Amino acid sequence: MQSNMPRIRSAEVAVGTPAPMFSAPGHPETIWSDVNGTVNQSRHIKWAGGSAAAHRIGSVAGAAKIVTRAVALQFSWNGGFVEADAESGKHIFSYRNRPRYGLVLPPGSEVEFRIREKSNYRFLSIELEPEYILQTCELQHLSAMNILETWGYDHPLSWQLAHLLYEECEREGRQGLLYLETAVTLLSLHLVRHLSTFTGTNNLCRRGGLPPNVCKRACDYMIARLHHDLSLTDVASLCGLSAGHFSSAFRQSMGMPPHAWLRSQRIERAKALLRDNALSFPAIALAVGFANQSSFGVAFKKETGLSPSAWRHSLR
Repeated sequence: MQSNMPRIRSAEVAVGTPAPMFSAPGHPETIWSDVNGTVNQSRHIKWAGGSAAAHRIGSVAGAAKIVTRAVALQFSWNGGFVEADAESGKHIFSYRNRPRYGLVLPPGSEVEFRIREKSNYRFLSIELEPEYILQTCELQHLSAMNILETWGYDHPLSWQLAHLLYEECEREGRQGLLYLETAVTLLSLHLVRHLSTFTGTNNLCRRGGLPPNVCKRACDYMIARLHHDLSLTDVASLCGLSAGHFSSAFRQSMGMPPHAWLRSQRIERAKALLRDNALSFPAIALAVGFANQSSFGVAFKKETGLSPSAWRHSLR
């Protein structure tokens, strides 16, 4: 079985190890750092055009200066004490004991973080290459769009997407590339519409559904590769569309996003395989494109209301 699973790295870090500020692969360069603390868990996902890192932090204090290489987003959910500030250009941004805090930094941002104390919080760091955003949102040139530096970012949709991406990091990409890239595509579209200098017209959501022959081509491609971890970008390219256009148009045509449709097809195939008692649950999970039995079980119950074992038992 071939796989294009997002690359995952995980680590548990002890007291005294420098705590991550931006630590997913390819993230902004740390000019200098004197940050120490307890990192309970770190997991990274990398896909074509970006990366994400999720951390559970016990405690951290110190200072660091970074320079962003791409569009960088940070989301922090705080369960303990927080007292910190950051300096960007001539501006100083302070935050203390907020339940959550978000920021967006364009490429080339230089920021110094000073953390007096932070404890018991979750932290998501995302990097998006500008070219990836351009392609996803069907923009022609980098000059058409500059992401705006934003502190205290609190838009509900972005936080919902951040939560989904954090869970995907923690659960090692359980729902696959199609799910991951759909969330990232929505986040990219939101950034361009609300946090950029883009002033043109973006009608991705107003173009209607896919032509029937294009929709059939996409569906046939996905069904023939149920055992693969399919990329949204690859399926969209097959149809000659951007990821953003394809995702929106597919949803209008089929009444659900691509990842949900693909999941339903995988579960239908799994039902047929479950009729053969000689096939184990792990073997069925791999045969229909799930990374492991656990992720298969969660998806199967979401679709049917039953676990795979309960469903098989009901056939007797």
